[in-house]
This record gives sequence, C-alpha cells and structure tokens, in this order.
Amino acid sequence: MAWLYRMLRSQVSHHAPIELSERLNCVRQARALALLTPLQRHLFHSISLLLHFHGPRLPGYNGHETPCGIADFALTEEMQQAAKTLSLTLPKLVPELPAAIEGVYAMGSTGTLGQNPRSDLDIWVIHDAAMQGSELSMLKDKLHKLHLWYEGYGFEVNFYLVHPQQFSAGKPHGQRLATEHSGSAQHWLLLEEFYRSQIRLAGRPLAWWPQASKFPECLSLGDEHNLPASEYFSASLWQLYKGLANPHKALLKVMLLETYAVSYPKTVLLTDKVWQHTCEGDFSTANDPYFLLYEAVEQYLLQKEDWHRLEIVRRCFYLKCGVRLSWELQARDWRWHKLKKLVADWAWPESLIQTLDDCEHWHSGQLQWFNAQLNELLLASYQTLLHFASAHGLREGLRIEELGMLTRKLHTFFREDKQQIIKFNRLWSQSVLEPELMLRRDSDGAFSLYRKPEGAAPATLLFQSDSLARLIAWACINGVCDGRSRWTLTGELPLSAKDVRQLTERILPWVAGRSPKVSKQDLCHPWHYRKAIVLLNIEQDPSIAWEGQEVMVDVTHANLFSLGRKQRNILGSIDLLLLNSWGEWQCCQFNGEEALLEALTFVMPGLRRADEDVVLEVISCAAKLSVQLEIALSTLLKRLLAIGAQVKSSSTLMQPLQVGKRRFGLFFNTMGLKYQDLSDAKSLYQQVFHTELLELPRPDMGDDPFSSAPEVIQQYAAAEVIQYFLRPREEGLDVFILNADNELSHFIQHGSHIEELVSKVSCQHVFDGLFEVKRRFNLPQFFLLERSEGELRVLPFANAMGVQREEMGAEL
Repeated sequence: MAWLYRMLRSQVSHHAPIELSERLNCVRQARALALLTPLQRHLFHSISLLLHFHGPRLPGYNGHETPCGIADFALTEEMQQAAKTLSLTLPKLVPELPAAIEGVYAMGSTGTLGQNPRSDLDIWVIHDAAMQGSELSMLKDKLHKLHLWYEGYGFEVNFYLVHPQQFSAGKPHGQRLATEHSGSAQHWLLLEEFYRSQIRLAGRPLAWWPQASKFPECLSLGDEHNLPASEYFSASLWQLYKGLANPHKALLKVMLLETYAVSYPKTVLLTDKVWQHTCEGDFSTANDPYFLLYEAVEQYLLQKEDWHRLEIVRRCFYLKCGVRLSWELQARDWRWHKLKKLVADWAWPESLIQTLDDCEHWHSGQLQWFNAQLNELLLASYQTLLHFASAHGLREGLRIEELGMLTRKLHTFFREDKQQIIKFNRLWSQSVLEPELMLRRDSDGAFSLYRKPEGAAPATLLFQSDSLARLIAWACINGVCDGRSRWTLTGELPLSAKDVRQLTERILPWVAGRSPKVSKQDLCHPWHYRKAIVLLNIEQDPSIAWEGQEVMVDVTHANLFSLGRKQRNILGSIDLLLLNSWGEWQCCQFNGEEALLEALTFVMPGLRRADEDVVLEVISCAAKLSVQLEIALSTLLKRLLAIGAQVKSSSTLMQPLQVGKRRFGLFFNTMGLKYQDLSDAKSLYQQVFHTELLELPRPDMGDDPFSSAPEVIQQYAAAEVIQYFLRPREEGLDVFILNADNELSHFIQHGSHIEELVSKVSCQHVFDGLFEVKRRFNLPQFFLLERSEGELRVLPFANAMGVQREEMGAEL
C-alpha cells in the first residue's frame, strides 16, 4: 500500500476537493477490505447491491412496493463477484424509477485503526427527502431483515435510516434501527463523527469538507461547525451510558468531548484535521480518524501532565485496535506497524503488552481493577463537562424525558451503596469462572474471596463484604463460580464448604444468564421487585440448639418463629437477594430476634408495587428444620402479599404474628407495612387472639399532607427516589413532591407550564449539586395526574410528552 500513498502524495495538489475526497475514500475502503476474510469482503460488497436491487429472490425482500435504487449507482466487478459467490440473483430495475436512496456510507471504526475482528459495521442509509409514511416503514423493515440476514453469516451490520435534512433542519427524522446512536443526545457531534470517518459505498459523494456547500453535486447533511456548546453535556451523558457496555470505547469519546470543550469556542474538530492531512497529500495512518482522536486526547493530557489518565487512555486505544503484538500468529498488516511504533514510543514493557494481549483470559480481579479505572476516568471527564455546561449557562436545550431515563440508568450503576451488587463488565474476557475459590473470614469479621494462586504466586483477592450472603451472591451473579467450583474455607465461618457449594447451586438458576431487559417504561416508573430470593440462617442459625423431633413439628403445624414451650424463634438471620425493575441487584441483611419483621417491612412495598408476577424463592441454610422453615416463610410471604392487595386508603389491615415470646401486629396501609409490639395494647391484643386478620379504621391524619393528597400517589412511593406529581388546575399547577424518604409536600405553582417546571427542576438537580457525588445522577421522576373516566390516573412525563408506547417498551 506504500506505493499508493506515494502516488497520491505526488498528485494531490492538482485535484479538486471531490477528487481528493474520493481518493481518501478509496484508501479507507482498501484498508477495511484488507482486514476482512474473503467471505466478509463479498458480504461487504453486497450491501450496496441489496439496497439498490430488490426482488423476491433476494434477501430482505418484503413486498414489491419497498423503495429501492441508489443514486448514481454503478455495478462494479467486485459486486458482481459477490453476487455470484452469495448466489444472489439480481433483477433489472425499471430505468425511469427515481432512486429512493441518496447514498450508502459506512462510518465509525471501519477502515481505521479501531477496526478489529469483533468490529461491526455501522451503515448510514440516507433516503430521498420526499420519502415518508408507508414507503419509509417498508424500507425500514427491509433494513431490519437485511440485518438479520447478515447476522446469519456472523457478520454484524447495523443500518441507520437517515433523512438528508435530519441534521441541517435539527429534526428527529432518523429511523434508528439499533441503540448505537442517539441523535437527540448528540446531534452535531454524531454528524462530526460521521464526516470524519465515513466511507462511501455507493451513491452521491458526501460534502464533508469545509466550504463543501459550493459543490451542489455532493450530498450535504449540514455544517458540523454549528456544534453548540449545549450538546457537550448531553453527549457526555450518552457516552457514559454507552460506557456501561463498552467503557474502553466510551472513554476515548468522552475524553475527546473534554478535549473539545476546554478549547471552546476555538475548537479544532477532527474532521478539519482529516481534511488538512488530505490536502497535504497525507493518506498514511497519520490521517486515520481513530489515531487522530487518540492524538488529540494525548496532546491535551500531556499539556495537563495527567500521566495516569494518559496511561489508561493508551491501554484503551491499544485494546480497541485489537492488534496483539506479542502473538506470533498476529497478521502484520498496516495496523500492526503503526501500533508497533506507538508502543515503542510509549516505552511499554513486554510484560504489559502480554497482559493486554491476554485480555480474553483476564480473571475477575483484573477486570474489576480495569473497570474501576475506566469508571473513575469516565466520571472525571463527566465532572469536567458538567462544570463546562454550568459555566456556559447551558441549562436549556436538554430533552428532559430522555435525560431522566439516562441518568436513572447511570444512577443504578454509579451510586455508592454497599448493599448493591454490581455486575462487572467482562470486557473482552470470555469467562471469569474459577474452578477453585478460597473463602476466609478476617479478624474484623469481614468475608474475603480469593482465587487459588498459581504456583508460588500469592492468592488474588476478588471480593470483600461484611455479609457472607452478599459475597456468595456476587460470585454467582458475575459467573465467578458454578456448581462445580471447589471451595476452600479458612477461619471461623458459619457454613462448611459443602454448605457453600449447595447454596451456590440453589442460587445460580435464579441469577445466572443475561441481565433482564430494562425498558424506557420501567425507568419512568418507580422501581419494583422482579425477583426476591430469601436466604435464611446463613450467619445465625438458632436451629442448631433445638433438640426436638422434626416429625412432631410437621404433625402439629407448629409456629417455627415461636416454637415449643420455650417459644424459640428458629429464624436467626435473613438475607434478601433482590432484583428490581431498574436492573439492580441488592443483598440486604437482617439479624436478631426481629430480623423477620424488619425484612418484611423492607421488602413488602417493592413487592406490592409489582404489576407482574414476582419470582419468590426461599432458601434455608438451617442445620435443622430447613425444609419446614422454607415452607413456613413462603406461606407467610404469599399470605402477606394477598393481604397487601386488599388494602384501601380508608382503612388499615392488621395481621398478628407471634415471634419468639412476643406478639406483633403487622399493619398494612397504602404506604406499605409497619409492625408494632402488641404487648401493651391490651384491648387490641384481646381482639387479635380470636382472629387472623383485623380491619382498623384509618386514623384522622389532621394536617398530614397525605390527608389531602390523591390516593394514587401513595401507591407510587418508592424509597430513595424523588417524585413529582403534577396536576394542571385553574388556580395553577398542583405540585405534590415525595422526597427520597417518602415525605410528602404540596404547593401550587402559579404561571408555570408543566414542561417549564420539569425542565427547571431537572436542571437544578443536574447543575446545583456539582459536588454531591451521592446525588450525581439521581434526578427526580415526573408524573402527570389526569382524570380519565372519573378515575385519577398517573402518567409518566415521557408518555405525557407524546413518546409512543412502542418506543417506551423498547430497551434504552
């Protein structure tokens, strides 16, 4: 390829911009093809074919009315060979039909240093501006069918249907077929990335260079130099969200945003740098979009003397490129030589290169360390961009309903809560399963999990917790153990190695596999529990001291929470392993005589809010009466859920429960469940001796805000979530606020529209708490109260803003 570079460099000054752009396009396409297998090259060439031609014998066919045809299409020899190899029968187009597609372009890492064997293809299909309605739907459906057809070859192609005025008009014309892009969160920045990395596969030349609007024969999507400062913040949020799945890739993009922001308004875009190199006749890897991105971030961090972030950025760039320099069988293509020189400049030791090249076999300890570094850097960049947005007064122009969903998902991942179990990102690692694990109880009472050392190497610490249940649940949820893992225990532990193995075998079926889908609708509602796994007597087991006969307990149906003459409570500790509708796993521990009551009070509101069947599983580790204990608690939970479903705002239901030597009352109302010792309430105590369930009148709440609040609000109360309920009235906007402690306040806002209030409150939470790490992403939820058929209903703000039901049901 060196001869091609020399030829282009010698001729570059004699060609017009369109010819220059086309030469760069040829170089990029040649680089992309050089990294594909022979079959993948044919599939690559078939993309334009299958968009230009349309027929019953071709993949993607969905009816004769589907628009087809690409402007200025030319059938190449490579396309014909692809059709022959893939057995594609090409029909003839009717000549007088206008082309439905302006152009087809690849963008992103294709043809760059960032292209690796795992890279997918992002294809922008820019359709005719007049296309709309059913024609647009048919073309969208065809693209989806083509995506599935390519997937059958193990070749991931993501299509994005783009309106030619989508960016210049600033309207959401695009038809998103995957979750890679978010035009509303990063409008001009997305266009800038497209311009600097695009490869034209077919159709009109793209007007992407400065002053390109002077060339009417080229397709222009808009001027990326119109990039507003307000977009940096929303784009950084979107990249943080993308970072939950691909943190190394998101980090590079967030760092570029930070680099752009600090030089604002004199920002030099990477697109301009690509064009400058092109005009100078430089078609080498120095003019590679991914390398230019790295180079811009490197220069910025060198100026700041931020060596730590620079080192992590270099590792992310190296890993994203996917070139394994220490592998003897690694192909020495054009990327290999560039990476070899960069690594030499960075003075990396061979041991580091080997470690990075072995990333597919990283264990959970290595992954957690690298994930922690990535998260730290992502949040540092976000904080910088947040200050940038605040300094420029950028509190407008944010799509609030989308901002709320993004921040809520980020809150579930980044919040600091020791009860939460984070499912770490495996990145490139194929498996983190450990055949042998060491479990130890430290002198301070904490539990530590280690992977077995290899040879003379020390044991690697994987996880620590003050709860044994949380430690075991973490290992199961993250795939660190399975039913065959061998456990070695040291120190005074409440369970044996056999007990631990049996416990993991019972937990794994409920937590293993892909994380459940979290839709936009889920994030717009209060969380509720989807799974509740109740673990009994792991750390405290009173059954050990019980000396009775189990058969007698079965015959007499004895109360295991107050057993025998001594009224012993066989339940010593409860650990709740919970999965909520926002995708969060939590493990909460309750110990002592009132552990059962505290656990029930904690879990019942989240179970009652569920509008779907909740998975309930009880697992006992008791030495004796284990099966009976599981049955007793399962029965109690089902009974309490049935009682909770009967609760009305006008009354309180009370269920008696004997625990140990005391009799308690479980009081149910629309806010949840509370318990009270009945030993001093003589009259009430006498009543509950003769009944299983008692209905009590709701007490007069006086000036309590809940006395005048709509009943439906109480059904939405959720811990640690701030909620606004808005009702338009003639005298003003009725505003009810439930804070994170479920305390209610009420006021009437005069002269404000709903959208205005929601935007103002959201921005206050974003920008006025710059240094409050705990509240970083905990934005309020907003609901509209509206009356329908005589009933007051709650509508999430996103629904009130016209977001379609199909979109709300989609995964964010």
